[in-house]
Amino acid sequence: MRSSDWMKEAIELALRGRGEVEPNPRVGAVAVQAGQVVGRGWHRVYGGPHAEIDALSDAERQGAKPDTLVVTMEPCSSPKGHGGKKTPPCTDTILRAGVKRVVVGAQDPDPRHRGAGLGLLEDAGIEVVDGVLAAECRAINKPFERWLRLDRPWTIAKYAITLDGKTAAPTGESRWISGMESRRRVHELRTRVDAVVVGFRTVKTDDPELTVRHATGPQPLRIAIDPWAEIDPGCKLVQTAGEHPTLVLVHEEADPVRVGMLKDHGVQIQACKPAGRGRRLHLLDAWRELRRRDVRRILVEGGGGVMAQLLGWDCVDQVLAFVAPKMIGGALAPTPVGGDGRPFMGEAWRFEEMQWAPSGEDLAITAFRSSDS
Repeated sequence: MRSSDWMKEAIELALRGRGEVEPNPRVGAVAVQAGQVVGRGWHRVYGGPHAEIDALSDAERQGAKPDTLVVTMEPCSSPKGHGGKKTPPCTDTILRAGVKRVVVGAQDPDPRHRGAGLGLLEDAGIEVVDGVLAAECRAINKPFERWLRLDRPWTIAKYAITLDGKTAAPTGESRWISGMESRRRVHELRTRVDAVVVGFRTVKTDDPELTVRHATGPQPLRIAIDPWAEIDPGCKLVQTAGEHPTLVLVHEEADPVRVGMLKDHGVQIQACKPAGRGRRLHLLDAWRELRRRDVRRILVEGGGGVMAQLLGWDCVDQVLAFVAPKMIGGALAPTPVGGDGRPFMGEAWRFEEMQWAPSGEDLAITAFRSSDS
């Protein structure tokens, strides 16, 4: 079998991580011994083991000793913790595995690291074959290349809707549109983001906890966008701020008394610049400040006004929508994106790479912000 055939399989494996690993790159790998594939792996979830580790571990479980590793992207060489990196360098594992040859599709698109992993392997005496199906390997990582251009957190917009596109009944009641499996998936996703965000109307209407309950993993920072510090100090977010880190984004001219009450309960406050007159905040500037706080991946869970503003600031990178087999109807029932919307269809916010899969009784749809819009 030729290296290009192995690389095609590695690309197919890489795409299995689509929707789960972003903004990190989608990477696939196959381990080969004496011309036969003995291990397969891919980057499965954000913050999880890289594809190279996955493939070599698969080979080890089968008692194989691969002589060649085929990987869609240059193996990483930077240490854990560097630039927010959550895993050890793959080059260390490759060296320990005794692999004699590494076949690479594309070099790391990050100019800070490009070529570093390949150079380290070559210096250790490993044969490196670079550029196999390079264009195809680069093409699967448009979201990662988008991430490299950003100065703010990668932002995932999550919502549950009925078949007629509603996020709540006309009364505002929304529990529960989605089924248990979809809610479990959301809690798993919470463990893999740095922050989960809602608007003040969602806090007032739903009184959410935004905690991880139906999954096991770390609790993300809880953020409420509340320009005038209007949320009730008795709500769950504020009352549990001493247990779970909680941040409220407020207008720089918010009432200091109300802000003080939130602080008294242990809530962190981030004063934000306004966006013109009224209650709207300059969310792009606020998101940039969150990135400076080392918040790299955000899950936004509503409501419609927040979603509209973030889309307007071009601060939505990925969508995860759960469509439930229900209909509510009603002209006053809310939809996932509020605000004024776009006046013409030609000005619609465009997404690409849309895919769908069952989620219990629901349908889970993922899509990514179009790279040419």
